[in-house]
Amino acid sequence: MSYFFQHRKPSPIIKLDDGHEIITTEVEQLDPCRTVYRLKLEPGSYRHTIPTTATSVIVKQQKEGWEEEFEDEVTAYNKLNALQGKVIPYFYGQGYFDGLPALILSDINGNHLHILARSNDKVPEDLEAQLRKVFNELSKFGALYTDQKLDTFLLCVEKDRKSSKVMVVDLEQVEFPDQLRSWHKFTNQEGPRSLMEDFKYTRNPRRQSSPLDFWISGNDNSASTAS
Repeated sequence: MSYFFQHRKPSPIIKLDDGHEIITTEVEQLDPCRTVYRLKLEPGSYRHTIPTTATSVIVKQQKEGWEEEFEDEVTAYNKLNALQGKVIPYFYGQGYFDGLPALILSDINGNHLHILARSNDKVPEDLEAQLRKVFNELSKFGALYTDQKLDTFLLCVEKDRKSSKVMVVDLEQVEFPDQLRSWHKFTNQEGPRSLMEDFKYTRNPRRQSSPLDFWISGNDNSASTAS
């Protein structure tokens, strides 16, 4: 029987690659269609690289048939180490959860943009600028984020509730090309505008979308002259 159809409560134990175990007190599956869980930590328990102040972690299991993507995500977190906690979650390491390889990540207090788009909640006027900041940070490290969907971006409100920021999750499809071609820059450059179009359309499906910019193909001879 496939794992995805096993309706049972998973084990509360995270088995680390170094042989240590982290025992948790509560397991919550965040989405019935995804093997991503929030695990609450027992105060004073063994933490490995997890800060003592953390009360929970996110555990993301490897999806069936996604071995390469799983390794790509580990690579992305390591290469983007400087952005952990700022633009992406902290990566605490990897191990096994309920028998499957898994990543251990910091628990982000935020709302997915696709949830916000379907609500009447107010969003910051500078949301697109915040998205642009995320993509600019990724670009500084030569990272192309191709999984541009509303449910991979979270709006996080700071504790003082006077400011907010956007963070990005799901790094399986982050690419680090050895040589940047002329069309590569459009991947990150167009991300904020494209996501905002999706956000506005999801919130108001009857609105008229702005015409999409023409994307220059990498095989187009005119690409070599693009600035």
